[in-house]
Order: sequence, then structure tokens, then C-alpha cells
Amino acid sequence: MDDRGGQIAPKLSDTKRFLRAWAWKREHLPDKARFHRPYIHKMRSPGTDADIQLCISQAAFKQEGFASTVWDSSIVMAKYFERWAGEFRGKRCLDLSAGCGLVGIVLARLGADVTATDLGPNLTLLAANFAANAAGTSHRVAELRWGEHVASVQPPYDVVVACDVMYIEEAAAPLLATLRALSDGSTAICVAHGRNRPAEPTFLQLCDSSFSMQDVPEAELDDVYQTGDVRVMRLRKL
Repeated sequence: MDDRGGQIAPKLSDTKRFLRAWAWKREHLPDKARFHRPYIHKMRSPGTDADIQLCISQAAFKQEGFASTVWDSSIVMAKYFERWAGEFRGKRCLDLSAGCGLVGIVLARLGADVTATDLGPNLTLLAANFAANAAGTSHRVAELRWGEHVASVQPPYDVVVACDVMYIEEAAAPLLATLRALSDGSTAICVAHGRNRPAEPTFLQLCDSSFSMQDVPEAELDDVYQTGDVRVMRLRKL
């Protein structure tokens, strides 16, 4: 039996798993789909059988990085949170380097009190997506740069989430310092990233002295929205 009381689904072949993931993955899509057209995300309205359709605007990359498209890791993380929706109602959650805001918006729609942060030039798109998709929820958008003071966002949080933040090796130390400053021993820190992860070895090495870390098992992820090239981890401050 699975956690929903049904029969455990038979394990898919590698080929079927690949094809099923290919249907929702975005990194192979043309630029029009990744930067110009909005990303449409469907989620179940908590406590009902109705679907919510989120319309996440995107834009071409700017000088401050790659925050203006929806990455595969964000979709995997959003669907992971949707699967365990009851765990987040009323929790204080921070979406670090939120980009287009998908994960933070999903958490807000699940009933969390959400702070979504990014660099200053990325906040216009982030705020617009929250306004369009999370009206009436408890949320705020704020500027936060890794390695700098975090008092303005009032840590610690119950949940901190960060997607696709492993792309610069030199940034691993300030990223970890920020995660440390945002959390305490009870904070669940969820980190996900796809193939663009040159900072991962340095990040994991630095984690050893201050965080416990485990990979989220495939069985806990959404049945469809998971893929071998997206790693999802849980960290907790020691």
C-alpha cells in the first residue's frame, strides 16, 4: 500500500521513466517556451478536487543571472510540496533565490506564510508573478544577496527552499552562510538542482561541519514529476 491507501504502482522501466519526465521537462524546449511564453502549472486546490492553474511569466536572462525562467528543479520541488500539502499550512517558509516564484507561489497557495527573495533586478518579475497567482495569500517579496545580513527577512524559518543554486562554485560558501543564518535546528531546508551544479562538491564538503544532509527518496517525490538529473536534498542545521 502507498501513503494514499492504494496499491503501490509497478516500477517503471528506465525508458518509460525517461519518456514520462520528457513530457514535462523544460530545458530542451525552444527559447519561446522558456523565456517568452508563460509557464502553465496545474496544482490541486488544497482540501478540494478542483485544479488551480498558475500562469508564471518568464523573461530573457538579464545581467544578474538565470532567474527569469522556470527550471526543472523548481517543478520537481513544487510537486513534492504539493504531494505533502498538509505539512506546510501555517508554516513560515522562505524561497531563497526564488526566480519566477513558482515554488513560493505553490507554498503560499498551500497556506504557508511565504517570503520570496532574489536579487534586486529580479524582483519586478517575481512580484508580478505573486500578484497574478497568489492574491489573498500571506506572502512578501524581498531582496536578499547570499552572504549578506538576513535580519530584514526575520529568520529563522520553519522551511527554507532553494532551487538551482549550485551554478557557481565560488558562491557555495556565501550560499551556505545564508542558509545557516536563515535557519535553526528545527528548520527543514530543501535544496534541488538539475545538471547545472558545478558548486555541488564544494557545497557538500562545507555542509559536513554544520548541516546534516540526506537525499529525498524517489518514493517521497511526486510519481510523475521526478527525474534522474534533478537531485532533491533535505538539510538540517546541527
